[in-house]
Amino acid sequence: MNKVLQVRHLKTWFPVTGGVFKRVQHYLKAVDDVSISINESEIIAVVGESGCGKSTLGRSILGLTPVRDGEIVLSGHKLDIKKRASWDPFRKEYQIIFQDPYSSLNPRHTVFEILSEPLLVHKICSKKDVRERVGDLLEKVGLSKDYIDRFPHAFSGGQRQRLGIARVIGLSPRLIICDEIVSALDVSVQAQIIHLLLKLKKEMNLSLMFISHDLSLINTISDAVYVMYLGKIVESGLREEIFNAPRHPYTQSLLKAIPTLDINSPPIILPGEPPSLSHVPAGCSFHSRCPFKQDKCVKEIPPLQGEDFPQVACHFPLERP
Repeated sequence: MNKVLQVRHLKTWFPVTGGVFKRVQHYLKAVDDVSISINESEIIAVVGESGCGKSTLGRSILGLTPVRDGEIVLSGHKLDIKKRASWDPFRKEYQIIFQDPYSSLNPRHTVFEILSEPLLVHKICSKKDVRERVGDLLEKVGLSKDYIDRFPHAFSGGQRQRLGIARVIGLSPRLIICDEIVSALDVSVQAQIIHLLLKLKKEMNLSLMFISHDLSLINTISDAVYVMYLGKIVESGLREEIFNAPRHPYTQSLLKAIPTLDINSPPIILPGEPPSLSHVPAGCSFHSRCPFKQDKCVKEIPPLQGEDFPQVACHFPLERP
């Protein structure tokens, strides 16, 4: 299978300064030694609690957040991560849909201005044909051509997210990173947006990277899953492996917390709060909340075991049934 994206040992660290001279005292390690890959027409998911570094990972892959170290390969081309211009040839093929449909659209621009600008910048069509092309994009995402001269404030949250999708698919991308794109929407609208994306994926041969904490959604749509905790991948594998037989205690805890209608099996919430990313504990970062921790977990960082799927970063991984 063709690799659309390969990320190896990516690090995105933010300096924390202090003192009179504002010297760097330590780093907030939002993404720390993360490796992922996406095949053509594949859906992968990056899951974890809020603040684990999922969104920073997505923005780092596209060069929207400066990267400290690592390797990013887009369409077989290795980027020079120290130069922001390295991403420029791939802007059209690698796109992102942001979480908040309200702030991701310029409130002073009409729908036509919002959707036409990327088409003209990337020379997808001429000024003469751009209005017709924008109308076609609106219809493709389930909106009327009559909306073309309206402003974003006239739309609901779900409609604004459709506009965000229209802006992205107009460039015929290879990969779309979907950053919590339905978390701010009503449940019924969530289903419509996901159905639209899956329909477009099939029609346009898209690869999708979902960043989400909604494991029920991920279990429905994904091919492979990466589980993040405090900036690191702690487990990865095919969807069936992760949901049917998790090996990391954190993954198991996330699955046990999924809401259910069965009154005899209420969700079990993982106790405690994740430590700060700027003060990650020694040893296994999950040991302070792990019910199975041993002395080794407190002292030694567990390596990510396995060359390919499945992988797990745990000294004492759970046994598969």
